[in-house]
Amino acid sequence: WGQFFPIAGRAEPLRLALTISGIPFEDIRLKGNWPEVKGSTPWGQVPVLELSDGTRMAQAKSLVRFVGRQTSPQLYPDDPYLAQRVDELVDAVEDMAATVREAGKGLEGDAKLAARKEAAESGTIYAWLAKINGFIRTYGSGGYSIGSQLTTADLALFCSTCSLVSGVFDGIPLDCVNKFTNIQQVRKQVATLPAVMKWYDDKGDSIAESEKAYRDARNITAP
Repeated sequence: WGQFFPIAGRAEPLRLALTISGIPFEDIRLKGNWPEVKGSTPWGQVPVLELSDGTRMAQAKSLVRFVGRQTSPQLYPDDPYLAQRVDELVDAVEDMAATVREAGKGLEGDAKLAARKEAAESGTIYAWLAKINGFIRTYGSGGYSIGSQLTTADLALFCSTCSLVSGVFDGIPLDCVNKFTNIQQVRKQVATLPAVMKWYDDKGDSIAESEKAYRDARNITAP
């Protein structure tokens, strides 16, 4: 089973890796009891993955790699070169997410909204999206970010960009990723996987408002 807060968040790539691979798991969402649970986690953080034998593991990126090595076909490659490229993109996506959190920091009201809008449309966030789009152009193909098959990097990019345009970050235009064709192709590729579609469809009316961008990425029009 896995523990996280009642949002997609940093655990969503892990949930999708398990779902796509057909590995059954119990998705435990924390609701108001985090102070009680925090001390029992390995690092004082979530997500936490507990195996059937009671073994507990933590740290989001390492968990996705762990699951990615167990799948067939593998979501995390054995080839050292491809594995490095996967890690490279995952780390870049994490750096972009940190930039998103910093946009408008320390500002209030309209000034904060304007700073976030500028960052997404022409500033720091835009720069990260452009770099990632170019990376996919160089190393990916057919709607995949590295090589020609699904990897954990695709899941990381999908989740991070869906979060970006989910409405969680006030001031970020919901169409700020649309012009980045290669990113959009990856997003649509992941969103239209049957297992991923079922994962979000099964939530029905209980799907969180911030998770609708993940579900609705299937409707992306990408060349």
